[in-house]
Amino acid sequence: MIRFIQWLHRWVSLILVIQVALWLVSGFFFSITGHHGMSGHQYMVSENSKPPLKKLATQVDFTEMYQRFPSAHLIELVSVAGVGQYQVTLADGNVLYFNANTNENWSTGEALATQLALSSYNGPGHVEAVERVMGSDEVNGWEASGFRIDIKDDLNTRIYIDEASSQVVEHRNTPWTIADWAFRLHFMDYTGGRSFNHLLIWSAGLFALWFSLSGLILLGRNITNGDFNPNRKKTWLEYFQQKGKPIASSCGGGGTCGLCKVTLQGSDIPSPKAAEKALLSANELDAGMRLSCQHRTSTNYEVKLHNEGVSDIALTLDSKRQLTPSIMELTFVSSEPVNYEAGQFMQFRIPHLNEILSRHYSVATRPHPTRFVFNVRQLPSPSEGVPPGIGSNYLCNLEPGAHVDAIGPFGDFQLTKQNNHTQVFIGGGAGIAPLRALIQSELAADSPRRCIFFYGARYEKELCYRDEFERDERLNYIPVLSEVAKSDEWAGHTGFVHETAMKWLAGKNKETLDIYVCGPPPMLEATLKSLADFGIPRERIKFDDFGI
Repeated sequence: MIRFIQWLHRWVSLILVIQVALWLVSGFFFSITGHHGMSGHQYMVSENSKPPLKKLATQVDFTEMYQRFPSAHLIELVSVAGVGQYQVTLADGNVLYFNANTNENWSTGEALATQLALSSYNGPGHVEAVERVMGSDEVNGWEASGFRIDIKDDLNTRIYIDEASSQVVEHRNTPWTIADWAFRLHFMDYTGGRSFNHLLIWSAGLFALWFSLSGLILLGRNITNGDFNPNRKKTWLEYFQQKGKPIASSCGGGGTCGLCKVTLQGSDIPSPKAAEKALLSANELDAGMRLSCQHRTSTNYEVKLHNEGVSDIALTLDSKRQLTPSIMELTFVSSEPVNYEAGQFMQFRIPHLNEILSRHYSVATRPHPTRFVFNVRQLPSPSEGVPPGIGSNYLCNLEPGAHVDAIGPFGDFQLTKQNNHTQVFIGGGAGIAPLRALIQSELAADSPRRCIFFYGARYEKELCYRDEFERDERLNYIPVLSEVAKSDEWAGHTGFVHETAMKWLAGKNKETLDIYVCGPPPMLEATLKSLADFGIPRERIKFDDFGI
């Protein structure tokens, strides 16, 4: 539950931060622009400055109009460009307009509309265009027939005239358009309904309420855990990192990457927490395995590190080649032999400014004592001003002969012990690296088990090591493309790789499968969910998740 609260709190905060930024920007705009600057009436003649009405001589008098409309709620006589106009308000609220000289329905032509527009305008411009319109998005609630008169001036003034009544409906201009969008952003009125009483703003209120409540829950949890106590006990992860012990972590102790595994031994070991139940199997929990970031140091039990055998490794880049448009293969050598298992990873030390960053990369071949192959997905800058992937770009820009320091090996993403189970590998993108190492190791065994490999990519040119996998008759290699290009002439599987894998799993004996999953986070999440829905026992599933 806490993990869900953290996840939702993070995303809700992102939405609210964006909206708060919009409130600040639009509110600042309102402050500096002022009401008159946003009204669209900069060049509109005010009612006070209009000339006094002259007495109208009409051919049709009030008595005749009252006889014609005896149930009228109100009858008024007004002047429109010097001509009398009767405005008859009926009991149902409708208003009728008549010429006071002819007693005919009032009609507004283009010439009269232009004359009325200019009589309401006191700016420096002149008429540029006249257009007949049926309502306008710029005038909320006006949907009648009329005219739009465009004035060529510094504000791009538009004047709307109602055809039935000859009334000036509104003045609009460029400052009003900017102000209108500012109002929409400020009141979250993105549909242009000119109202802040709508579903979206109600939702924002609920989100803000949830953000506050979840923040209080997380704050209470941090206080309970003693996170604000300067004398609090360290977590085992903090303790081992401070002591310089070999322990990996990609999430900084957030309990999401699952890399900082340790084994607790004793009769009083703490119960597993939510993060551990999500990332560790029941067998691992029963064996005392825990995440070192989830427990504080204690003398009630012993803690055994999983990576006691790791050491510093000085690597020299031997060669590099571009595997796909986004993945580069880097081959390093070391002067000293290193023992590791297929599926394990190394922690690279990446110099950046005045600090050393840690980046994890899995070895992409079966074990070799002095030769190590890595697949690095070079992350470009997502947008201007945002730096590209620091670790990936540093490694990909190295030239043969360059040196880099690493620590390792880490990880327990390894083959299951020998059995007769079918080995099912499901991967995508740079997740190819540990899966390739596992497949090579399995096929190099004296009696390799049946292996099937589902690998997903967007395009055919992104299929890593395709020739190698297709050559080996002992491997059932099933590539799946999610976005087939016309030039691919692809006749194989399409869609998401986990969907193809689930179709293959249908009807199989779930107890005779060992499944290994590694790939981009969305693919990994979707695959693990599908496997769980499909009823594959958690103990049969191994996955590599760096928590990215």
